[in-house]
Amino acid sequence: MDFKQIEAFIKVVELASFSKAADELYVSQPSISHYITSLEKELHVVFINRSTKALSTTLAGERFLEKAKEMMALKREAIEMLKNLSMDISGEIRILASSVPALYILPQTLAAFHKLYPQISFNVRQADTLEVVEGIAAQSADIGFAGSIMKEKKCVFHEFTNEGLVFIAPNDGSYSKNKKYTLEELLYSNHFIAREFGSGTRMQYEKYFTENGILLDKIKTCASMDSTHSIINAVINGLGISIVSELAVRNLFEQKLLMPIELKTALPERKIFAVLNKSIVHSHLVELFMEYADIEAKYEKRELTR
Repeated sequence: MDFKQIEAFIKVVELASFSKAADELYVSQPSISHYITSLEKELHVVFINRSTKALSTTLAGERFLEKAKEMMALKREAIEMLKNLSMDISGEIRILASSVPALYILPQTLAAFHKLYPQISFNVRQADTLEVVEGIAAQSADIGFAGSIMKEKKCVFHEFTNEGLVFIAPNDGSYSKNKKYTLEELLYSNHFIAREFGSGTRMQYEKYFTENGILLDKIKTCASMDSTHSIINAVINGLGISIVSELAVRNLFEQKLLMPIELKTALPERKIFAVLNKSIVHSHLVELFMEYADIEAKYEKRELTR
């Protein structure tokens, strides 16, 4: 049993595809099949059901998956330990981030960091807050950035930064720029475009709605979308109103494509959290990035754990 076999098995299960796993690992599909078949023969067990249309694991495969991930984690920790000894400032940091930090907050930070440490690269993937937390718990990335704290015993959350939320509407005269609206006026009488379940933005504004007496089942939701850009374009085209990051629409306000809706009860600022797996040893590259991004200093002020 070797690490190539284990890595191939994990990728096939995670991606539910031999071909996608091959692309992810930059090898041929026959190689992936060979790795897994040879692993099964060596251990005298079948890990993957190949007779069904949708790929699935056997009971043995399901139970082996967790151990396989632990073995890969131990391999990474051993490599990082050796790198730490040599202080090799090169390698990759894997980041999993929800849409707002991925699109509007991290790019500037990553660019500035890369100028200081050009031998460190980043693999950034975008997901919703729930997927970010699950990914960090499963060690699919080194550090996550998300808009809410989730109940996950393997993760620790630290405040990273704040960003504003804003109600947006099409700039077509439907809403007054001089009026402050109540939440009831906006949500019970107008079409509202929601973010998908699992979105940190949605968790934040639904908490705010509930605290201000809004009944969520009375909101006139006309659509649910998993992309800030999709919501913005839908609002511009008159589908409804919505709540998005102020960073995402600042230029569109200046271009008069959208307008902010003023509220009698102001929307709260939204916190962005750095998410780490608290059960593993983090690489010196991750520690270096956290220090640069001022996350380490914030550890000392407040640690948000479940």
